[in-house]
Amino acid sequence: MKKNLLLLCSLLLLSSSFAQQDQRTINLQAFAKAYGYVKYFHPSDEASEIDWNNFAAFGASEMLKAENSVEAITTLNALFKPMAPSIVFSNSKQNYDNSILIPPNTKDYELTYWQHKGVSKDMINQGGIYSSVRVNRYKEAVQTNGFGSLATGINPEAYRGKKIKYTAWVKLKDGSQGTGHLWLRVDKPNKKMGFFDNMGNRPIKSNTWEQYEIIGEVDALASGLFLGSFLIGKGSLYVDDVHLYYENEGEWIEIPIVNNNFEAETIGSKNDTTPWTGASKGYAYALETTDVKEGRQSVRISYNSDSKKLKEEPLFDAAPKFGELIEKEIGPGMFCQIPLTLYTTKEHTYPKSKTFTKFKSRLNKWDTNSEIQALYLGNVINTYNVFQHFYPYFAEVNVNWDLDLAKALKRSLTDQTEQEHLITLEKFTAPLKDGHIYVTGGNAENYVPPIQWEWIENALVITKIKAADLGIKVGDIVTKIDGQTSEAYFKEINSTISAGTEGWLNYRAQQVSLFGKRNESLALEIDGKKVVLQRDKKFEYGQHNISIQENNYKILDDNIYYLNLNTIEMDTITALMPQLEKAKGIICDLRGYPNGNHDFISHLLKTNDTSKAWMRVPKIIYPDHQKVSDYENHGWEMPARKPYLGAKKVVFIIDGRAISYAESFMGFIKHYQLATIVGQPTAGTNGNINPFRLLGNYVISWTGMKVVNHDGSQHHAIGIVPDIYVNTSIEGVRAGTDEFLESAIKVISN
Repeated sequence: MKKNLLLLCSLLLLSSSFAQQDQRTINLQAFAKAYGYVKYFHPSDEASEIDWNNFAAFGASEMLKAENSVEAITTLNALFKPMAPSIVFSNSKQNYDNSILIPPNTKDYELTYWQHKGVSKDMINQGGIYSSVRVNRYKEAVQTNGFGSLATGINPEAYRGKKIKYTAWVKLKDGSQGTGHLWLRVDKPNKKMGFFDNMGNRPIKSNTWEQYEIIGEVDALASGLFLGSFLIGKGSLYVDDVHLYYENEGEWIEIPIVNNNFEAETIGSKNDTTPWTGASKGYAYALETTDVKEGRQSVRISYNSDSKKLKEEPLFDAAPKFGELIEKEIGPGMFCQIPLTLYTTKEHTYPKSKTFTKFKSRLNKWDTNSEIQALYLGNVINTYNVFQHFYPYFAEVNVNWDLDLAKALKRSLTDQTEQEHLITLEKFTAPLKDGHIYVTGGNAENYVPPIQWEWIENALVITKIKAADLGIKVGDIVTKIDGQTSEAYFKEINSTISAGTEGWLNYRAQQVSLFGKRNESLALEIDGKKVVLQRDKKFEYGQHNISIQENNYKILDDNIYYLNLNTIEMDTITALMPQLEKAKGIICDLRGYPNGNHDFISHLLKTNDTSKAWMRVPKIIYPDHQKVSDYENHGWEMPARKPYLGAKKVVFIIDGRAISYAESFMGFIKHYQLATIVGQPTAGTNGNINPFRLLGNYVISWTGMKVVNHDGSQHHAIGIVPDIYVNTSIEGVRAGTDEFLESAIKVISN
């Protein structure tokens, strides 16, 4: 009996724990919804002055203290009233008193409201095709690139194939609002980038001198080696005592850098052979004598952009009417009423908060790193709202976004490390089927072993080996990875990847499945034999594993020209035009990403392109994708140019690696029937990305516009479908045969 009683008590405690967690999740979801409504659609001045990243974490921390819906409503009012005094949270639906929105005399007032073309509020790339404005309000217009970078270059010839280490002493000035970074970049031929690290996942925030380092490798074909430091945001960054080394037989040998301690009279003197340069708009570069680490001087990068107040004009005609509200049930027994329009003078929106200054001070003093769990929850809440209000493809993907929010919040309550939080953000966004979604941050190192592999004929097959004496060969089948079946291993990997089509999912999974920390082992089982590989190479994006990849172009048998559109430049294609006019046929390989050569399309067009609305930027004034008023339409409007090549046999090769710009290219080929298309469907993701930054220096990129086929039909999550399907075979891999290219040759030869 005593044993049964203990069991009953345990079950009751467990039930209570789950109930508490459910209530916490419910409260956090209610906060998440209110957060997005106020941030993006309530136009008060107070709401436009706060740091919304910090507020997401702070608000989550406060909501965790509420034990029921009544306390949650009290907390919501305490959080939002200081920045939105006209907002109402309650436990039931009720009539809203519009009189609190009307000043005593409206003579000198205008109406203000939010308009979003896509969204630019709190996005990384301000300006461009996406924009957010509070109509009739004034904002600070800053003339800046967003970061100030100092750089120098080294001839890499003597250090090719070697490990290098870059060190410097760095500090931020007290009161700086930005972050400091060192950066090291290796350039390769054909405008490709080798090793690159800018401390994006470990920014410098300290206001005391500390030494930082970056360790990397110089590619065997390196054409350039550059290093420096930069400041993101406002403040001042000090740098001193810079050193660069290469490794030789286990020892670090110094590489000379001109003016490495900034003791010269100027930065970037004309007499320097490797001068330091800094030319970022809105930032100043100077030698500092009062705050140094070594010697007499350091260098200082300072934000110094002039700014002025500019009135924000409407982006388009649609506008909410005065008195329109966001009236939603944001949780069980939790209702909100949030005005979409407010009266405003040049000085301030009405009504003005009496408690905002005190609240803002409290928020600014709150340390976002003091409660890591709240930081993680805030990032999920922020991410939810970007997509909830602005992701243009919810109609094309089968997603229960509110349910996914609940799952992500529950995961965040148990996440313990940066890497676990990264995975939570990846799993949260994966169901959106957006191939542009990349989540970066945490402490992931992305080192890989010297192999590539691919799922072929339902088997995981080694397709490339980049080192000798590994005890494996191309065509080997991997049955187990780190003790798991290959299928189980990839199932977990796939759950973290957002992909519109199976081809892009497989391509990304083939990369991500190899990632790990530097020199971390990867245990494989191949034909019953165990093989252990080391992740000793930094992963390089842009590797496509095309068997003829090293050629920009090639003349195949029977006067057939092969153009590798992933690498060939338009100038080279232009120079080849006389030969292409005489060719029997042309094969264009687009299993990847074009190298700025889309003007080639003009030589396949018989008449000018007339499709002008396949890229569509939504015009948004209401939340939750309700009543999207219209779209701003765009196209390329490609002209037909001579020589005309469309009369001959032209074949395009595609597969799941072709994404975005490549799909824009292929959209013309498909719509105007400019060539026979062979291969596999493309990635099914197109449109300008619109990345945003989260706390902890996580960054999420995503697609901010709606792209359709030229005839208006769905492109997202479908892609460009080939006329002739081609599958890679294990036999073809073992024979070193490019079966896609063989199929293309057959089309032209028949």
